[in-house]
Amino acid sequence: MAKQKKGKVINILFLIVISLMLFYIAVNSFFPDQSIDYLGFKSYVVISPSMEPDINVNDLIVVVKVKQEDLEVDDIISFYTYLPTNQIDEFGDTVYLKSVVTHYLAAINDDGSDITYKTHRAGVADDAYDDWNDIHGNPIDLNFDDIIGRVSFTVPKVGVVLKVFTNPIMVVLIVVNISIIVAVVKVTKKALSTTEGEEK
Repeated sequence: MAKQKKGKVINILFLIVISLMLFYIAVNSFFPDQSIDYLGFKSYVVISPSMEPDINVNDLIVVVKVKQEDLEVDDIISFYTYLPTNQIDEFGDTVYLKSVVTHYLAAINDDGSDITYKTHRAGVADDAYDDWNDIHGNPIDLNFDDIIGRVSFTVPKVGVVLKVFTNPIMVVLIVVNISIIVAVVKVTKKALSTTEGEEK
């Protein structure tokens, strides 16, 4: 009886974990820009060395929502900006792609009517500000609407594994395989129990 109760609890916990994972993936897949508003946090796998050695490639960063008044210089923030690609449009201009960047918040400028933000990568002078562009390649300053959130913590080197779990196809395959294994184990246990009962 105790074993059956323990098995039910494990099955329920398993279903809860899988459901939460699928919900997280669904929100990030269908509402990537709004997922932090729904969940209060968002995770990214770092693919650029611009923050090394403080944050390394394949580190996982967890970004949380932050109020504008709580932002401080030297915070590590994630934000949207447009980065140049290797593609050229029909007019011969470089195509800029909306991307997520994580850098240090270097300065907060308030001119009384607007607040803008300056950032810099790791390992440079505090006033070596980054240059950012809009979708057309024009220089711009960051504003609060561009900021996704502040980095809460970093988990080193788990990005390689987590890349698998952020791929919906891989997650479905993993869930299916685990379900098949659980089903096979249950059927095997039931068959063994039936055989033992007949022998008695």
